Amino acid sequence: MFGRTGESRLQREIRVVAELEEWVRAELTRVRAGGRRADATIAVAASAAAETYRVTDHLTEWQNEPSRKWQIHLQHVWKFLAGDRSQHYALSQAIAEYLLSPLNHNEGEDGPDDFDRPQTVAAYSAALAAVAWGVDFAVTAVSQIFEAIDLKYEGDVEQDERWGEVQREIEFVRRVVTAVVGYEPQTGQGFTPDFLASIRS
Repeated sequence: MFGRTGESRLQREIRVVAELEEWVRAELTRVRAGGRRADATIAVAASAAAETYRVTDHLTEWQNEPSRKWQIHLQHVWKFLAGDRSQHYALSQAIAEYLLSPLNHNEGEDGPDDFDRPQTVAAYSAALAAVAWGVDFAVTAVSQIFEAIDLKYEGDVEQDERWGEVQREIEFVRRVVTAVVGYEPQTGQGFTPDFLASIRS
């Protein structure tokens, strides 16, 4: 047993990830100005999505056409954060195309599963954050980093290397969120290119 008394490795990982998600939600929610909170949420979601793609880069069996397509859409999110607000329309179209496609269904395991890759879900969440705002989109994107780790280790929670990677990703998320929430943009300006580069995998 590890962590708290009587806690297995799986229980420990589930707990620390859940605690991280609640912390991310609380930190973003405390950004009071609506526009700043929206930008902070988008930045955290985009950073988490980029990190999820980094983790899954070498997992070729977990890559498919939707994941590759949404990696391109994620670039539109970064352009949006860099100040090109016209990307709102490209992202809206991408979301609409997905919502109207067979990939969007409520048939559970009986429907297509092409959209269930962590990196795809994370990029989709980042796009939703840009178009519809909502702190939970960033939380969902963050959660996908750890879904990707689970795929990488094929569900084996007994490897010490896995726990080390989980800890590194938690520190990565905390660093990004702290930097984003504490960012003070100049009047009428968003994130600088250097700042965006610093939170991008």
